[in-house]
Amino acid sequence: MHTFPKTTALPLHGLRVLTVVDELLPSLGKILADLGAMVDVIADPDVVVGDEVAYSIDSRGKRMLDTGDRPLGEIIEAALPITDVLLCGPRIRGISHSDIVAAHPELLVAVISDFGLTGVRRDWVGTEAVYQALGGTLARSGEPGRPPLLPPGELFRLGAAEAIAVSIVGAMFSSLRGPNRLGGILDCSIFEAGMTCLDPAQGMTGSGTPDFVPDLGRPAAGDIYPVFSVRDGYVRVCVLSLAQWESMLDWMGRPTHLCGDELKTNPGRYARAHLVVPALGDFFSSMTVAEMVAECVARRIPAAEVLSVSDVLTEPHFREIGIFVDDACSDGVRRTFPEGMVHVDGTRCAARTQPPTEPRIVPAGHKRPTGGPLAGVTVLDLGVIVAGAQTGQLLAELGARVIRIENTAFPDGMRRSFESLTPALARGHMGKENLGLNLRSAEGLAIFRELVAHADVVCSNFKPGTAEKLGIGHDDLAAINPEIITVESSAFGAIGPRRHSMGYGPLVRALTGLSWLWRENADASYFSDGITIYPDHLAARVSAVAVAACLLNRLRTGRGAHISLAQSDIGLIHLAPYLARESEAPGSVQPPGSAPGALLSQQVFATRGPERWCVIDPRTPEQLDRVYVVLGTASRDTAAIADAVADRDGAEVAEALQAAGVPAAPMLSPGDLPDDAGLSSRDFYTTTSVSGTEQIVPVERAVLIVDGRRAPTLGPAPAFGEHTWSILRELGYDSPQIASLLERGAVEESDLAAKLRRAATNHATENHPTENHATEKVAKA
Repeated sequence: MHTFPKTTALPLHGLRVLTVVDELLPSLGKILADLGAMVDVIADPDVVVGDEVAYSIDSRGKRMLDTGDRPLGEIIEAALPITDVLLCGPRIRGISHSDIVAAHPELLVAVISDFGLTGVRRDWVGTEAVYQALGGTLARSGEPGRPPLLPPGELFRLGAAEAIAVSIVGAMFSSLRGPNRLGGILDCSIFEAGMTCLDPAQGMTGSGTPDFVPDLGRPAAGDIYPVFSVRDGYVRVCVLSLAQWESMLDWMGRPTHLCGDELKTNPGRYARAHLVVPALGDFFSSMTVAEMVAECVARRIPAAEVLSVSDVLTEPHFREIGIFVDDACSDGVRRTFPEGMVHVDGTRCAARTQPPTEPRIVPAGHKRPTGGPLAGVTVLDLGVIVAGAQTGQLLAELGARVIRIENTAFPDGMRRSFESLTPALARGHMGKENLGLNLRSAEGLAIFRELVAHADVVCSNFKPGTAEKLGIGHDDLAAINPEIITVESSAFGAIGPRRHSMGYGPLVRALTGLSWLWRENADASYFSDGITIYPDHLAARVSAVAVAACLLNRLRTGRGAHISLAQSDIGLIHLAPYLARESEAPGSVQPPGSAPGALLSQQVFATRGPERWCVIDPRTPEQLDRVYVVLGTASRDTAAIADAVADRDGAEVAEALQAAGVPAAPMLSPGDLPDDAGLSSRDFYTTTSVSGTEQIVPVERAVLIVDGRRAPTLGPAPAFGEHTWSILRELGYDSPQIASLLERGAVEESDLAAKLRRAATNHATENHPTENHATEKVAKA
């Protein structure tokens, strides 16, 4: 446990945000308010809120301004002189973006829209179902052979809010670090932001998930992180290492048909799931939930019970860590719900019911480096798997220098080789440098401490307590550099009964109620969340926005911070409306956890072609009327809609409905996305090389678009130890010293990295033979 001086100030205290689109993405303002910003809301009386319970929770800590009868433009103009960030839509009644920027060049204007300010879909209407269909998530959700199943809640929108918050707070850090404020316009597409963090089809996958799923048809995702039916419930098991598999075999008495070498790897077991999963199911079937989980824990096999939403409300771990609030929402109804996704210096960041009045933040007056918002910031990245990897990459996308540190003795669970990368690793570590460093050696630890003395941020996602055992906990590092910001994430956090549990995303989903909800109905035994990487990508966004907030706060305090977050907290907050409803009316929440507000009992319709589907999701009676008119249905019911679209092209159906202002979209598969016209028109995809292979793979670009320019594409992910020599030279080590450190195993580089280094040295020598004579000696060493 860390000890920190108590403070009531949250990292964004004094930041003033005005939103006129709160109904479109209320969780965005809530994230900023929870981190301490003063968020003022001008509500649009013509907009109908889709989920009133969710909106009442997301309104906590915001100030709802009484506009009276004054014109909206007049109200906004009056507030802008004391506003740092304006959240608005593509069109504001009575005022234009260009007029705002011209009159207030220091103001950051974040324009929130469904599909962005440009591109062929800029006028389309989005809903959660539309985003899921176009983003490739729906194509992977549901039981094989059954219709696609919309995931529970509004995970896409919530992820989008977190991704957009990273851009906003990063841009504000850049604005306030200089001698004067620096404004601009952020083009914030909910669709693109959500695509990058809810199972990005061309992004980083999980350690047990295939690099790419089939283009058409839902994969047998239930076999990846299987859920087993036992006597009194369900238990999910995640066997992701050879040691865990061997422990399972010992428990089962080492059955001969499961002891082959072909089952010793994750891909091998997945390919033979038809053999493995039934055998495990038979073995577990006579146990109770408590018996099975206890034995798994004793044998160090990751497992967790699948909790219902009702169970989650009484789970001892969640009650003990203090994430649940029993309070009245803005609608006056008392409910139980989670609040506060992150801890800073030991305090859970959650907005005050009545925001305190804070002095406006004054620019720090430093010289502003050229480059991205975090240019000049150095990050030491100890992150592994997905959540850790993505945190560092997000900071790199904002312009930070990110040095990834790893070693061969304790490899990242995503690694299959130290001489090459997989597409998943290549997509998750772009734009970084790579230092092979043994933190368990005295010399390696000394080098790390040298790096900390000059760094700004250290990221990790070890099991709680690991950093302290290595001597690199926050207190250790703050003693070296009082301005250091450390961010640690784990499955269940650093406190509470489950803090030492082996944690993976699938177990987080099981324990937070998401797996239970992600089914066709309460009796279904197929859990459809097997292929998702949730909440890893979203945890990375929360980590990144907290880092940016603490960097901003450091401008005025001169002190660092310790950030701690639990993936389970994020999962709970994303299901807050369900938990609140269940607390108000026990037993009322049942699978499937579809997003509220739908006017049709069915939103996913089969269209022409195998595995081709279309989402039709009207949200107002007027939109529903247009559905029947556009489709020319014989009657006004769901069955008539299904008949009308069954023999039509899904894309054409969606185009016709969107032209009439109705939310609709064809379901796209992962293979469809790189060539999708809407994404291509926004320059959303680029490519990257896979180190150690000949592969070139597509990858999503950063969502940050400032004044019409998307953030630069990051360079390829480096080979293991590719920058070991150059980083040590920066610290003052000469060639013989580096060679000696390599020989003793304090630092490392792969054969591939050594080959690349020698090639670079030879190239430099050929072009500048005199200047590079010393470098030639280094290469020989």
